[in-house]
Amino acid sequence: MQNQNPESPQQAGGWMQGFPPPPEKTVRFADGSYYAWPRTQWSFNHMEQLVPTKEVWRGSGACRPLGAHLHDFSHLRIIDGAGQEHSWSEALAAIHTDALAIYHRGNLVFEQYFNESGPHQRHLLMSCNKSMVGLVAECLIADGTLNDQDLVPTLVPELADSAWGDASIRQIMDMTIGMHFHEDYLDPDSDVWRFMRSTGMAPRQPGDPAIIADYLPTVKKEGNHGEAFAYREPNIFVLGWVVRRAAGRDLATLASVLVWQHLGAEHDWVYMVDDSGAETTAAATLRDFVRFGALMLNGGQVAGQQVVPTAAVKNILCGGDQEAFAQGDYPELPGWSYRSQWWMRHHQGRICPTARGAHGQMLYLDPAQDLIIVRFGSAPDAPSYLADSIMWPLVDAISAELK
Repeated sequence: MQNQNPESPQQAGGWMQGFPPPPEKTVRFADGSYYAWPRTQWSFNHMEQLVPTKEVWRGSGACRPLGAHLHDFSHLRIIDGAGQEHSWSEALAAIHTDALAIYHRGNLVFEQYFNESGPHQRHLLMSCNKSMVGLVAECLIADGTLNDQDLVPTLVPELADSAWGDASIRQIMDMTIGMHFHEDYLDPDSDVWRFMRSTGMAPRQPGDPAIIADYLPTVKKEGNHGEAFAYREPNIFVLGWVVRRAAGRDLATLASVLVWQHLGAEHDWVYMVDDSGAETTAAATLRDFVRFGALMLNGGQVAGQQVVPTAAVKNILCGGDQEAFAQGDYPELPGWSYRSQWWMRHHQGRICPTARGAHGQMLYLDPAQDLIIVRFGSAPDAPSYLADSIMWPLVDAISAELK
């Protein structure tokens, strides 16, 4: 399934080919087929053909080249969490990799595409978008537009009677909100699916809220805020509402003006939107997501110029509250923390900020080793932890190889 020509992605599954494509090879949003594996290998790379989207402009400047010094990783053997050994290619296939890039000390040392992916194909980022919104929020805090100690209703009074009525903006950013919300992507009756339908990321059913702003006020408080980490999807949409209100601009404009225009990106970042035009999840190319990672790794600098406030990046890279994280129910991630919509891997004395998204999306930063790993995926099931037994040994093998 490897793409031998990186400039021309293979149509590995034959989806949406021909005019009209045969019924068994047709992918649609309205009937849910876009979310049925293996059609996801195509839909995650072509979401603009299926639903309305909003562009995050890359700016008018030239694309910033990524240096290249390719490295052969094919000899690596990956020992998974169960003690089973995998070859390099077997490990990538086992976790349903669509694309992988490794950037080390200012050079792209590995880049490979599989299935329907390619360097000019934007791939859905899923919850990796949270980390962009977290950086936008930190930028607004750094310039005084936003105060993270304010309560949410200060900016969004519509949420005064919801789970966020007495929550601070910082508690949203760090996911320490106590709410009554069942989140299990493997359970079709879970609250998360009604939520997803209200965002426009899944086809609506009768009785569903029409837009995300109608859904969020219905979520009620359960437990105390600020005590334990609890990863819950609605928090990011509340944070998105907060930054829009604080800055008086939509999220796509904020992401462009504050971040994306400064990267030297090749392509626009693209948001899916709900029926009100509110941005939901996003898509970007592999190389541009590497550039986003490099911005963070370089402390908000691009080509020696400070383009994002130093304080905004530093406030993320410092890591989060490990004690609050330990109070949550995440035994598969011992010693981790969470800060400003970024997962934080505390590993061998290093803090490695990580953007994680459903079905295998990941942006991994190791500042101490000047290392960035970006992976796109189309795993059949959504939870990221299902791939962790191979993913983290793979990351550690890459890190050891490049020391």
